[in-house]
Amino acid sequence: MSIINRLFGRTAQSNVAQLTGYYADVQRWEDIYNGGGDWRFTRKGGLNGGSRRVASLGAAKAVCAELSRLCFTEGSSVCSADPESESFIRSVLEENRFTERFPAFLESVFALGGGAVKVYWDNGVKLDLVTADCFVPTEWDGRRINGGAFASRIFRDGRCYTLAETQSLDGGSLTIENRLFDENGAPKKLSEVIQGLPEKSVIKGLEKPLFVYFGTGASGASQCRLLGASVFAGAVDTLKSLDLVFDSLSREFVLGKKRIIVPYYAVRGEYDENGDIRRYFDVNDEVFQAMSVSDTEDLKISDNTAELRVTEHTDALSALLDMLCMQVGLSEGALSYKDGTIKTAAEVVSRNSRTYRTQAFYRSMISAGLSEVMELICILGKMGGRLRDSASEKATVMFADGAAEDDASRIDKALRLYSAGVISRTRAISQIYGVSLEEAEGMERTDFYGEQ
Repeated sequence: MSIINRLFGRTAQSNVAQLTGYYADVQRWEDIYNGGGDWRFTRKGGLNGGSRRVASLGAAKAVCAELSRLCFTEGSSVCSADPESESFIRSVLEENRFTERFPAFLESVFALGGGAVKVYWDNGVKLDLVTADCFVPTEWDGRRINGGAFASRIFRDGRCYTLAETQSLDGGSLTIENRLFDENGAPKKLSEVIQGLPEKSVIKGLEKPLFVYFGTGASGASQCRLLGASVFAGAVDTLKSLDLVFDSLSREFVLGKKRIIVPYYAVRGEYDENGDIRRYFDVNDEVFQAMSVSDTEDLKISDNTAELRVTEHTDALSALLDMLCMQVGLSEGALSYKDGTIKTAAEVVSRNSRTYRTQAFYRSMISAGLSEVMELICILGKMGGRLRDSASEKATVMFADGAAEDDASRIDKALRLYSAGVISRTRAISQIYGVSLEEAEGMERTDFYGEQ
């Protein structure tokens, strides 16, 4: 991270060392999220040795994807007291395909510990979703990040460069600097590679940077508490165990293939192109042959196939998945692959479960971050003349519940409440068929009296 030292300038070296250690963790979390890990390869058997890749269950990615689906769905909407501001924000989000891109970004936030949404102007308000490995904080206090640098790869004339855009506050203005580094981390002149991009620009009237950082809040396992940590940072050993058990299950089918023991005299031999003899048993040979053996047992063909230990492996995987759920804040069985453990996501969220509390925790942070993003959208909209100066900059996000209760759960719940005398027959019919109370009363009369 030689670029980090250049971006910080005279900042305390302790902060630089802290961030360097943090980004080493980010690279490790990203490797695990993509199916890697320091346990990914193991030694092969046999005299030649070598190594082979351990089969991966992909549990780290499954955890992050599940949390992303729980916390944000495409049905979420914007709400503002000012109709003009609300309409403008929705148009910007739609133009940037934000609701389609944000779940994938949120998944990377859970995997890497954080990420930033950058708001900028390019013939309109644009949104850039930056993952944690491409963002470096440069200024912060105990409450928030006030400055940062965004790294992006640029290829020109067959060479690779790193463009670092740094934002810093200076009184009532925001200073944006663009610096270019070659693949060795040495600074390059910007105008020689990218035409028309200013090295420095100042935007007056801004009291906050044009980005919002989204963190997981899981700072216990992070070397930089402000930036957060991966949701599975404390569950790496469990992820390793899951892959080892899954690899053992996969190997069970490789090593447990059918093995038939045949007499040595029934094995034929042929010479290959190198003059070496290759022996095989011809399963299609039906010709009678005479063999000189004293023991008739030597002539028998026997099946020596080992029994597959599938149940033991799947039980171990199920137990480890429950442990992983506990470590990342999900209810037991939330990641189960067996039918009947949990019928729907709604059944998990609807009760006071660990999953529900985790969802509420992350949604509160996501909501606060998105409110800041929408405020920045309105600020740039006013500066660009797309929004009147008196328009409100305050807006909130209304989360859509992507977990829907299935028919079997709804019917079972209505029948149990009716049997217990909690609800009437009419209301039970209404809940079972999903109709209004008036329609349910008509259905009830038809059932009893045959009225049409």
